[in-house]
Amino acid sequence: MIKKNREQFCSYCEYSGIIFNPSFELTGDSVLTPCPKCVGAKCKCGAEEPYYCVEGGNIVPCACRETRLKIGRILNIYYSSGIDKKFRWKNISDFKVGNNRLAAEAHKAAYEIITKFPDVKKGLFLWGNPGTGKTLLSAIILTELIRYYAVPGKFIKISRNFFNLLRSTFSETSQLYGQSGVIEKEFADVDVLVIDDFGVQRDSSWEQETLYNLIDARYEGEKFTIITSNNNPEKALRELSEGRILSRLREMCRILELSGEDYREKK
Repeated sequence: MIKKNREQFCSYCEYSGIIFNPSFELTGDSVLTPCPKCVGAKCKCGAEEPYYCVEGGNIVPCACRETRLKIGRILNIYYSSGIDKKFRWKNISDFKVGNNRLAAEAHKAAYEIITKFPDVKKGLFLWGNPGTGKTLLSAIILTELIRYYAVPGKFIKISRNFFNLLRSTFSETSQLYGQSGVIEKEFADVDVLVIDDFGVQRDSSWEQETLYNLIDARYEGEKFTIITSNNNPEKALRELSEGRILSRLREMCRILELSGEDYREKK
Protein backbone atom coordinates (compact mmCIF):
# COMPACT_ATOMS: atom_id res chain seq x y z
CA MET A 1 0.00 0.00 0.00
CA ILE A 2 2.65 2.53 0.99
CA LYS A 3 5.08 2.46 -1.92
CA LYS A 4 7.97 4.21 -0.21
CA ASN A 5 11.41 3.09 0.90
CA ARG A 6 11.57 0.57 -1.95
CA GLU A 7 15.32 0.16 -1.63
CA GLN A 8 15.20 -0.47 2.12
CA PHE A 9 12.08 -2.63 2.42
CA CYS A 10 10.13 -5.10 0.28
CA SER A 11 6.67 -5.69 -1.20
CA TYR A 12 5.88 -8.38 1.41
CA CYS A 13 5.53 -5.66 4.07
CA GLU A 14 4.17 -3.08 1.60
CA TYR A 15 7.53 -1.27 1.83
CA SER A 16 6.99 -0.38 5.49
CA GLY A 17 9.35 -2.88 7.15
CA ILE A 18 6.52 -3.91 9.49
CA ILE A 19 4.11 -6.84 9.40
CA PHE A 20 0.65 -6.80 11.01
CA ASN A 21 -0.38 -10.02 12.76
CA PRO A 22 -4.19 -10.33 12.48
CA SER A 23 -4.21 -13.30 14.88
CA PHE A 24 -2.29 -11.56 17.67
CA GLU A 25 -5.12 -11.88 20.18
CA LEU A 26 -5.36 -15.65 19.68
CA THR A 27 -1.65 -16.37 19.53
CA GLY A 28 -0.51 -13.89 22.18
CA ASP A 29 2.15 -12.61 19.80
CA SER A 30 2.91 -8.96 19.13
CA VAL A 31 0.45 -7.20 16.86
CA LEU A 32 3.32 -5.65 14.87
CA THR A 33 6.63 -7.31 14.04
CA PRO A 34 9.60 -6.49 11.80
CA CYS A 35 9.24 -7.92 8.32
CA PRO A 36 10.99 -11.33 8.32
CA LYS A 37 12.09 -10.91 4.71
CA CYS A 38 13.70 -7.46 4.58
CA VAL A 39 14.30 -6.60 8.26
CA GLY A 40 14.43 -9.85 10.21
CA ALA A 41 16.78 -11.42 7.67
CA LYS A 42 19.38 -8.73 8.45
CA CYS A 43 18.94 -8.82 12.23
CA LYS A 44 22.08 -9.74 14.18
CA CYS A 45 21.05 -8.62 17.68
CA GLY A 46 18.64 -11.46 18.37
CA ALA A 47 15.83 -8.93 18.86
CA GLU A 48 17.30 -7.93 22.20
CA GLU A 49 17.18 -4.34 23.37
CA PRO A 50 18.77 -1.90 22.77
CA TYR A 51 19.20 -3.57 19.35
CA TYR A 52 22.95 -3.26 18.83
CA CYS A 53 25.37 -5.82 17.46
CA VAL A 54 29.10 -6.28 16.90
CA GLU A 55 30.56 -5.74 13.45
CA GLY A 56 34.27 -5.60 12.74
CA GLY A 57 34.98 -5.41 16.46
CA ASN A 58 32.73 -2.38 16.92
CA ILE A 59 29.33 -2.08 18.56
CA VAL A 60 26.93 -0.68 15.99
CA PRO A 61 23.15 -0.29 15.65
CA CYS A 62 21.59 -3.47 14.30
CA ALA A 63 19.89 -3.28 10.91
CA CYS A 64 16.57 -3.92 12.67
CA ARG A 65 16.93 -1.21 15.31
CA GLU A 66 15.16 1.64 13.53
CA THR A 67 12.20 -0.56 12.64
CA ARG A 68 11.87 -2.01 16.15
CA LEU A 69 11.99 1.47 17.69
CA LYS A 70 9.36 2.64 15.22
CA ILE A 71 7.10 -0.24 16.25
CA GLY A 72 7.47 0.88 19.85
CA ARG A 73 6.47 4.43 18.92
CA ILE A 74 3.49 3.19 16.93
CA LEU A 75 2.19 1.05 19.79
CA ASN A 76 2.61 3.88 22.31
CA ILE A 77 0.71 6.28 20.07
CA TYR A 78 -1.97 3.77 19.19
CA TYR A 79 -2.89 2.56 22.66
CA SER A 80 -3.12 6.15 23.91
CA SER A 81 -5.16 7.33 20.91
CA GLY A 82 -8.57 6.65 22.46
CA ILE A 83 -9.86 4.31 19.75
CA ASP A 84 -12.58 2.07 21.22
CA LYS A 85 -11.42 -1.50 21.75
CA LYS A 86 -13.99 -2.94 19.30
CA PHE A 87 -12.51 -0.82 16.50
CA ARG A 88 -8.83 -1.40 17.24
CA TRP A 89 -6.56 -2.65 14.47
CA LYS A 90 -9.28 -2.67 11.84
CA ASN A 91 -7.96 -2.05 8.34
CA ILE A 92 -9.43 -0.78 5.11
CA SER A 93 -10.50 -4.28 4.02
CA ASP A 94 -12.74 -4.49 7.10
CA PHE A 95 -15.00 -1.78 5.68
CA LYS A 96 -17.47 -3.60 3.44
CA VAL A 97 -18.92 -1.61 0.57
CA GLY A 98 -21.35 -4.05 -1.05
CA ASN A 99 -23.64 -2.32 -3.54
CA ASN A 100 -23.74 0.94 -1.60
CA ARG A 101 -22.54 3.76 -3.85
CA LEU A 102 -22.06 6.16 -0.93
CA ALA A 103 -20.01 3.56 0.97
CA ALA A 104 -17.87 2.97 -2.12
CA GLU A 105 -17.17 6.70 -2.42
CA ALA A 106 -16.26 6.95 1.27
CA HIS A 107 -14.03 3.87 0.97
CA LYS A 108 -12.22 5.42 -1.98
CA ALA A 109 -11.71 8.68 -0.11
CA ALA A 110 -10.33 6.81 2.91
CA TYR A 111 -7.96 4.77 0.74
CA GLU A 112 -6.63 7.92 -0.93
CA ILE A 113 -5.98 9.53 2.45
CA ILE A 114 -4.12 6.46 3.73
CA THR A 115 -1.95 6.05 0.64
CA LYS A 116 -1.20 9.72 -0.01
CA PHE A 117 -0.76 11.02 3.54
CA PRO A 118 0.56 13.56 4.43
CA ASP A 119 0.04 14.96 0.94
CA VAL A 120 -3.72 15.32 1.36
CA LYS A 121 -5.44 18.68 1.20
CA LYS A 122 -8.56 17.99 3.23
CA GLY A 123 -9.88 15.82 6.01
CA LEU A 124 -13.29 14.11 5.99
CA PHE A 125 -16.72 14.91 7.36
CA LEU A 126 -18.78 11.71 7.19
CA TRP A 127 -22.49 12.08 7.88
CA GLY A 128 -25.48 9.77 7.60
CA ASN A 129 -27.93 7.64 9.50
CA PRO A 130 -26.67 5.64 12.52
CA GLY A 131 -24.96 2.29 12.04
CA THR A 132 -23.63 2.85 8.51
CA GLY A 133 -19.96 2.50 9.40
CA LYS A 134 -18.92 6.12 9.91
CA THR A 135 -17.17 5.44 13.21
CA LEU A 136 -15.62 2.25 11.86
CA LEU A 137 -14.21 3.98 8.78
CA SER A 138 -12.84 6.92 10.76
CA ALA A 139 -11.16 4.52 13.21
CA ILE A 140 -9.72 2.59 10.26
CA ILE A 141 -8.19 5.73 8.76
CA LEU A 142 -6.63 6.73 12.07
CA THR A 143 -5.35 3.18 12.64
CA GLU A 144 -3.72 3.01 9.22
CA LEU A 145 -2.13 6.47 9.54
CA ILE A 146 -0.61 5.59 12.90
CA ARG A 147 0.44 2.14 11.71
CA TYR A 148 2.18 3.28 8.53
CA TYR A 149 3.46 6.72 9.49
CA ALA A 150 3.72 6.66 13.32
CA VAL A 151 1.81 9.95 13.24
CA PRO A 152 0.36 11.14 16.57
CA GLY A 153 -3.44 10.85 16.56
CA LYS A 154 -6.45 11.00 18.88
CA PHE A 155 -10.00 9.66 18.71
CA ILE A 156 -12.69 11.45 20.73
CA LYS A 157 -16.45 11.30 21.10
CA ILE A 158 -17.31 14.95 21.37
CA SER A 159 -19.62 14.71 24.40
CA ARG A 160 -18.29 11.66 26.26
CA ASN A 161 -14.59 12.40 25.87
CA PHE A 162 -14.14 16.06 25.09
CA PHE A 163 -16.83 18.04 26.92
CA ASN A 164 -16.98 15.66 29.90
CA LEU A 165 -13.22 15.82 30.22
CA LEU A 166 -13.29 19.59 30.19
CA ARG A 167 -16.12 19.70 32.74
CA SER A 168 -14.05 17.57 35.10
CA THR A 169 -11.41 20.30 35.18
CA PHE A 170 -13.91 22.63 36.88
CA SER A 171 -14.11 20.43 39.99
CA GLU A 172 -11.58 21.07 42.75
CA THR A 173 -11.71 17.37 43.65
CA SER A 174 -10.62 16.28 40.18
CA GLN A 175 -7.01 15.41 39.36
CA LEU A 176 -7.54 17.48 36.21
CA TYR A 177 -8.66 20.59 38.07
CA GLY A 178 -7.49 23.70 36.26
CA GLN A 179 -6.13 21.73 33.29
CA SER A 180 -8.76 22.70 30.71
CA GLY A 181 -6.26 24.73 28.71
CA VAL A 182 -3.83 21.82 28.56
CA ILE A 183 -6.56 19.43 27.38
CA GLU A 184 -7.88 21.83 24.74
CA LYS A 185 -4.36 22.42 23.43
CA GLU A 186 -3.67 18.68 23.21
CA PHE A 187 -6.69 18.09 20.97
CA ALA A 188 -6.08 21.27 19.00
CA ASP A 189 -2.45 20.43 18.25
CA VAL A 190 -2.42 16.67 17.67
CA ASP A 191 -1.50 15.85 14.06
CA VAL A 192 -4.60 13.74 13.34
CA LEU A 193 -7.88 14.07 15.23
CA VAL A 194 -11.07 12.04 14.80
CA ILE A 195 -14.16 13.71 16.28
CA ASP A 196 -16.95 11.14 16.54
CA ASP A 197 -20.66 11.93 17.05
CA PHE A 198 -20.25 15.58 16.16
CA GLY A 199 -23.52 17.42 16.75
CA VAL A 200 -24.81 15.48 19.77
CA GLN A 201 -23.79 18.30 22.11
CA ARG A 202 -26.57 20.22 23.86
CA ASP A 203 -25.48 23.46 22.22
CA SER A 204 -25.05 25.58 25.31
CA SER A 205 -23.17 28.80 24.66
CA TRP A 206 -20.11 27.33 26.40
CA GLU A 207 -20.21 24.17 24.26
CA GLN A 208 -20.65 26.14 21.06
CA GLU A 209 -17.75 28.45 21.82
CA THR A 210 -15.51 25.58 22.98
CA LEU A 211 -16.31 23.59 19.86
CA TYR A 212 -15.66 26.55 17.61
CA ASN A 213 -12.33 27.20 19.32
CA LEU A 214 -11.29 23.58 18.72
CA ILE A 215 -12.27 23.65 15.04
CA ASP A 216 -10.75 27.10 14.54
CA ALA A 217 -7.46 26.10 16.17
CA ARG A 218 -7.18 23.03 13.94
CA TYR A 219 -8.09 25.12 10.91
CA GLU A 220 -5.44 27.72 11.68
CA GLY A 221 -2.87 25.01 12.41
CA GLU A 222 -3.76 23.14 9.18
CA LYS A 223 -4.27 19.97 11.20
CA PHE A 224 -5.82 16.89 9.59
CA THR A 225 -9.30 16.26 10.99
CA ILE A 226 -11.94 13.56 10.48
CA ILE A 227 -15.47 14.10 11.75
CA THR A 228 -18.52 11.84 11.92
CA SER A 229 -22.11 12.93 12.48
CA ASN A 230 -25.64 11.62 12.12
CA ASN A 231 -26.69 15.00 10.74
CA ASN A 232 -26.17 16.78 7.45
CA PRO A 233 -23.77 19.61 8.39
CA GLU A 234 -25.23 21.91 5.74
CA LYS A 235 -28.48 21.88 7.69
CA ALA A 236 -27.57 21.05 11.29
CA LEU A 237 -24.61 23.42 11.61
CA ARG A 238 -25.88 26.37 9.63
CA GLU A 239 -26.95 28.28 12.74
CA LEU A 240 -24.35 26.88 15.16
CA SER A 241 -21.98 29.64 16.30
CA GLU A 242 -23.56 31.91 13.67
CA GLY A 243 -22.38 29.61 10.91
CA ARG A 244 -18.71 29.99 11.80
CA ILE A 245 -18.17 26.28 12.49
CA LEU A 246 -19.77 25.22 9.19
CA SER A 247 -17.64 27.74 7.30
CA ARG A 248 -14.45 26.35 8.79
CA LEU A 249 -15.51 22.73 8.19
CA ARG A 250 -16.22 23.36 4.53
CA GLU A 251 -12.63 24.51 4.08
CA MET A 252 -11.09 21.81 6.28
CA CYS A 253 -12.99 18.72 5.20
CA ARG A 254 -14.45 16.92 2.25
CA ILE A 255 -18.10 16.39 3.21
CA LEU A 256 -19.48 12.95 2.28
CA GLU A 257 -22.77 11.29 3.05
CA LEU A 258 -22.56 7.69 4.28
CA SER A 259 -26.08 6.29 4.56
CA GLY A 260 -27.67 2.91 4.00
CA GLU A 261 -28.36 -0.28 5.89
CA ASP A 262 -27.39 -0.53 9.54
CA TYR A 263 -24.02 -2.31 9.79
CA ARG A 264 -24.98 -3.70 13.17
CA GLU A 265 -28.13 -5.41 11.85
CA LYS A 266 -26.07 -7.38 9.32
CA LYS A 267 -24.13 -9.18 12.04
